[in-house]
Amino acid sequence: MKKVELKDFILGAVHQSWFVVVGCVGVILGAILALVFRINYFVSPVWIIFVAIILVYSYIKPKFLFVIVVLIAGMTLAFFRSAKELEGESYVRQFYGQTVVVRGVIDGDPETDEGGTKFKLKNLKFGENGEYETRGNLYISEYKNEELGRGDEMVLSGKMSEGFGTYSGYMYRPRILSWMRPEPGDLILKLRNWFAKRAKQLVPEPEANLGLSYLLGMKSGLPDELSEKLRVVGLVHMVVASGAHLSILVEIARKIFEKLSRFAGLLFSVLFIVIFMAMVGWTPSIMRAGIMAILTLLAWYVGRKIAPWRIILMVAAGTLMINPMFIINLGWFLSFASFAGIMILGPGLKRIFYGQKKPGFVAEMIITTTAATIMTLPIILYYYGTVSLISVVANLLLLPTLPYAMGLTFLAGVVAGMPGVEAVVGWCATKLLDFHIVVVEFFGEMRQFLVTIEPYQWWVFLIYSGILAVVGFCKLRDKPRKRKTPR
Repeated sequence: MKKVELKDFILGAVHQSWFVVVGCVGVILGAILALVFRINYFVSPVWIIFVAIILVYSYIKPKFLFVIVVLIAGMTLAFFRSAKELEGESYVRQFYGQTVVVRGVIDGDPETDEGGTKFKLKNLKFGENGEYETRGNLYISEYKNEELGRGDEMVLSGKMSEGFGTYSGYMYRPRILSWMRPEPGDLILKLRNWFAKRAKQLVPEPEANLGLSYLLGMKSGLPDELSEKLRVVGLVHMVVASGAHLSILVEIARKIFEKLSRFAGLLFSVLFIVIFMAMVGWTPSIMRAGIMAILTLLAWYVGRKIAPWRIILMVAAGTLMINPMFIINLGWFLSFASFAGIMILGPGLKRIFYGQKKPGFVAEMIITTTAATIMTLPIILYYYGTVSLISVVANLLLLPTLPYAMGLTFLAGVVAGMPGVEAVVGWCATKLLDFHIVVVEFFGEMRQFLVTIEPYQWWVFLIYSGILAVVGFCKLRDKPRKRKTPR
């Protein structure tokens, strides 16, 4: 039997990507339809068998029918995955307005500010003894409690209110009946917290909190005033670990390990991505960034390029299969919009202003930042009703030094306790992060550049029609013209 190399296997998957793309479109469409029409009767695992049968059957049919069948298969998978979530949400709804006892596990890092501590509760169990288990999650607003952490098991008693966004319900300052931190617990989380304490030995606050938010997404320690100015200036994406942060770290890891071999570069980079995602938490934006980074690495390994729109479709479908409720998550939308701006709109803008020439470093930063800002603009306007006209300028000042700020924060955690070296690293990290804070505070005071409209205005999405026109114009201009053959 012929031995199949990893490279050949990946190339085979690339050649069949059109098959995957159609299935991904079906998954995305199915998730939207399931949420809009509350389709929750595809609960039985029989539907998985049904999908497998029709996919096998489709191989012996004409291509057009095959595409339709794959589309239906993708939609059915989304219906099956959504049914459990919708069923859990329906179960929680019956308790609106009632005082209930609920057990659960804290999902993600709790966020503490002057108003208290907020966190998400998953793995829900209702009843005095937790006899009724269901899917879904709750948004909990608690008194200020900085000791709460990801993975803590809690039993709460309080009034259940109507949920919002991806949350099935909301509880305001419930009574804590019990609180337990499992042992040994999340070892990667313990490693992250240990590392953060070491970094704080060399770098003072709030500089240390800003650096750790860049490096590990730990934004709960940021002062409220600084967080608000980051939002005003349009720099919130910098303190949410996502694609930009992960791409910087993965590129460093790949360049180090590919010196051993190309496969070593792939293997250790993927391991690094998984560990980083576990440290930060399985948020929609970091899952999108992680899966997309792995796909990009696989394409690099086999020496192929995957069209950005195909990557977007595949990753969108993959994350929706993990949790179909991401379809209404703001972070999920912003993450994909930003990536689409960089990978699809950005190249179009480069061709408009530079043609076939390669722009310089500063021009590249301006175009990339502008493209990401334009693609996220309609979403931000719809949900928040505000946008800063100087966000591009602030991004241009800070983004070039972001890798160095992350690197120095990492070094601070590594060299803590080393006489001489720690003083130099701590000083450099503090000064650079202090520069970032000064820029944020300076631009944060310029509220005259803040455009404000009434939120939830549907017409803001018409901006995308202009964006599509620009991308379409660039595609048509780059399309090779057919030469007329002389008679």
